Amino acid sequence: MLSRSALLGLCALALGAGSAHAQQPTGQMEVNCSQFTHNPDGSWSVKQPIELFSETGRVRITPGPPFKPGMSFGGLDIAKMLDRQCR
Repeated sequence: MLSRSALLGLCALALGAGSAHAQQPTGQMEVNCSQFTHNPDGSWSVKQPIELFSETGRVRITPGPPFKPGMSFGGLDIAKMLDRQCR
Protein backbone atom coordinates (compact mmCIF):
# COMPACT_ATOMS: atom_id res chain seq x y z
CA MET A 1 0.00 0.00 0.00
CA LEU A 2 1.28 3.49 -0.88
CA SER A 3 2.05 5.98 1.84
CA ARG A 4 0.05 9.18 1.93
CA SER A 5 3.02 11.26 0.69
CA ALA A 6 3.65 8.85 -2.21
CA LEU A 7 -0.02 8.98 -3.17
CA LEU A 8 -0.02 12.80 -3.07
CA GLY A 9 3.14 12.82 -5.19
CA LEU A 10 1.52 10.58 -7.80
CA CYS A 11 -1.57 12.80 -7.88
CA ALA A 12 0.57 15.91 -8.34
CA LEU A 13 2.51 14.20 -11.14
CA ALA A 14 -0.70 13.17 -12.89
CA LEU A 15 -2.17 16.66 -12.61
CA GLY A 16 1.06 18.24 -13.85
CA ALA A 17 1.21 15.93 -16.86
CA GLY A 18 -2.40 16.67 -17.70
CA SER A 19 -1.99 20.43 -17.51
CA ALA A 20 1.26 20.32 -19.50
CA HIS A 21 -0.52 18.35 -22.20
CA ALA A 22 -3.41 20.82 -22.23
CA GLN A 23 -0.99 23.71 -22.86
CA GLN A 24 0.60 22.11 -25.92
CA PRO A 25 -0.18 24.16 -29.05
CA THR A 26 -2.24 22.27 -31.59
CA GLY A 27 -3.47 22.88 -35.10
CA GLN A 28 -2.07 25.19 -37.74
CA MET A 29 -0.16 28.18 -36.48
CA GLU A 30 -1.44 31.58 -37.61
CA VAL A 31 0.97 34.42 -38.33
CA ASN A 32 0.55 38.16 -38.82
CA CYS A 33 1.50 38.53 -42.49
CA SER A 34 2.19 42.25 -42.08
CA GLN A 35 5.27 41.34 -39.99
CA PHE A 36 6.94 39.77 -43.05
CA THR A 37 8.08 40.94 -46.48
CA HIS A 38 7.77 38.66 -49.51
CA ASN A 39 10.97 39.04 -51.55
CA PRO A 40 11.18 38.88 -55.38
CA ASP A 41 13.10 35.56 -55.20
CA GLY A 42 10.23 33.88 -53.29
CA SER A 43 11.89 34.10 -49.87
CA TRP A 44 10.44 35.90 -46.84
CA SER A 45 12.06 38.38 -44.44
CA VAL A 46 10.82 39.30 -40.97
CA LYS A 47 10.49 43.05 -40.34
CA GLN A 48 10.83 43.01 -36.55
CA PRO A 49 11.54 40.45 -33.80
CA ILE A 50 8.57 38.12 -33.21
CA GLU A 51 7.73 34.89 -31.41
CA LEU A 52 5.78 32.01 -32.93
CA PHE A 53 4.41 29.01 -31.05
CA SER A 54 4.30 25.59 -32.66
CA GLU A 55 3.98 21.95 -31.64
CA THR A 56 7.74 21.97 -30.93
CA GLY A 57 7.58 25.05 -28.69
CA ARG A 58 8.40 28.72 -28.93
CA VAL A 59 10.38 30.00 -31.93
CA ARG A 60 11.95 33.47 -31.78
CA ILE A 61 12.62 35.13 -35.11
CA THR A 62 14.71 38.27 -35.57
CA PRO A 63 15.49 40.24 -38.73
CA GLY A 64 18.32 38.63 -40.64
CA PRO A 65 18.79 36.29 -43.57
CA PRO A 66 15.55 35.55 -45.45
CA PHE A 67 13.60 32.31 -45.13
CA LYS A 68 13.68 30.32 -48.36
CA PRO A 69 11.19 27.53 -49.19
CA GLY A 70 12.35 24.19 -47.79
CA MET A 71 14.54 25.82 -45.13
CA SER A 72 13.79 24.67 -41.57
CA PHE A 73 14.02 27.13 -38.68
CA GLY A 74 13.11 25.89 -35.21
CA GLY A 75 11.47 22.89 -36.84
CA LEU A 76 9.27 25.08 -39.03
CA ASP A 77 9.36 25.80 -42.76
CA ILE A 78 8.60 29.51 -42.31
CA ALA A 79 8.52 30.27 -46.07
CA LYS A 80 6.07 27.42 -46.78
CA MET A 81 3.84 28.52 -43.90
CA LEU A 82 3.85 32.12 -45.13
CA ASP A 83 3.20 31.05 -48.73
CA ARG A 84 0.04 29.24 -47.54
CA GLN A 85 -1.24 31.99 -45.24
CA CYS A 86 -0.06 35.25 -46.77
CA ARG A 87 -0.24 34.97 -50.56
